[in-house]
Amino acid sequence: MRDESQALTDFTHRWLEPLGDQPCGVDVEYEVDYLEFEKAVTGRPASQWDEGQPPDWRRVRSLTESLFERTRDLRVLVGWTRACLNLDGLPSLDESLQLMVALLDRYWDTLHPVPDEGDACARLNALSSLTHASTGLVDLRAAVVISSRLTGQLTLRDLLVALGKLPARESETPYTEGQLRQMFAETDADLGGLRRRLGVAADSLGCLDRLLHDRVGYNQAPDFQAFSEGIDVVLGLLPDVEAGAQAFAEKSTAVEAAETDGVPLPTPAGAKARHGPLTTIETRAEALRAIDLVCDYLERTEPTNPAQLLLRRARKLINKNFLELVRELAPDALSEVARIMGVDPESIAPEE
Repeated sequence: MRDESQALTDFTHRWLEPLGDQPCGVDVEYEVDYLEFEKAVTGRPASQWDEGQPPDWRRVRSLTESLFERTRDLRVLVGWTRACLNLDGLPSLDESLQLMVALLDRYWDTLHPVPDEGDACARLNALSSLTHASTGLVDLRAAVVISSRLTGQLTLRDLLVALGKLPARESETPYTEGQLRQMFAETDADLGGLRRRLGVAADSLGCLDRLLHDRVGYNQAPDFQAFSEGIDVVLGLLPDVEAGAQAFAEKSTAVEAAETDGVPLPTPAGAKARHGPLTTIETRAEALRAIDLVCDYLERTEPTNPAQLLLRRARKLINKNFLELVRELAPDALSEVARIMGVDPESIAPEE
């Protein structure tokens, strides 16, 4: 179990403390505030006469924080978790999930709803609302990951659609992966802090899975795979971003210089040297860098895909002249092609 102080604020850390002789306080299921909380978290479904009303997440958060002053209730915590996802974005999972693990671990026998003769069905139902396609998964995918000054908010759903992990809606134009990386590069967010918070959330998910499997068995425990995959998607995009475009550009320049005997690749007239994420290609150096990005992506996400091998070979051919290409692709034909062109085959330096 991780140190609970890593994600919890002073405000939420109080919710781990027992409430007197009844460690988890009273069951508030039939109190007015709880009924108001359920109404706020449900909203009003749309009908043929009414467009409906979405959940009032600010009211949900206010009511749940008030209820925590006199109860320790998993249903209340799940509502608070969903409210925080909608109001504070994906990073809020670090605190929510750590609270969930700590309360279940400390107060399994007394946390509301209390198991009925060992039957934790009511608790599992509360947790399942986090993983249901029409409730918790909607909140998860709508959660903001970062905000960009130029292009606005980027949600987890934006990432999943752009990476082909969710289908796009009919009226939706997905981002490209290059656009995603540009948004990360332009954000004011603390990307190191984002990585740390999502790392805490990922660890807490692992603890939650193990705890529930131990308590109720593998078959009954809710499946939090969508949460794990969502966190992994964001963490998978962060390393390249945090390394910085400048470092990547310096590495690319060094490789290109080595492959051209120390002579930098020319920049065409009118083209400006650029750093940062690619959205268009204007120079040969940028073309080489784009191939590197594609290869890095395939190695990271599809390691068995043979396309990366062909791309790396193609990259080696970009700086070669015609006879060097023949030597690389059809070495047995080199002598005949050289004779036709009036070139001595021996004058073509062998490949190092």
